[in-house]
Amino acid sequence: MTETEASAVYDILVSVAGAPEGLRMDFVHHHTRTPICEEYRFQGMLGFGGKFYSCDMRVSCYREDDTPQRIAVIQATNEALAALKTT
Repeated sequence: MTETEASAVYDILVSVAGAPEGLRMDFVHHHTRTPICEEYRFQGMLGFGGKFYSCDMRVSCYREDDTPQRIAVIQATNEALAALKTT
């Protein structure tokens, strides 16, 4: 993933899933400069278990933390990430 691509992913995590802006550089670093970053815990509106999975560009959270609101956030975020993959 390039820095531009990682930043575009994080834009979605911030705007749709409430990821903290302060973790952007850490996210970009982990997805561009480390050998393999399979998942990244960004938290946001998905709580402590809110994760981004780089292998298939999706987000999720711990199932025991599911609420109707979090499920809606997960769906909206995953739709936005899927749209990003096709551009």
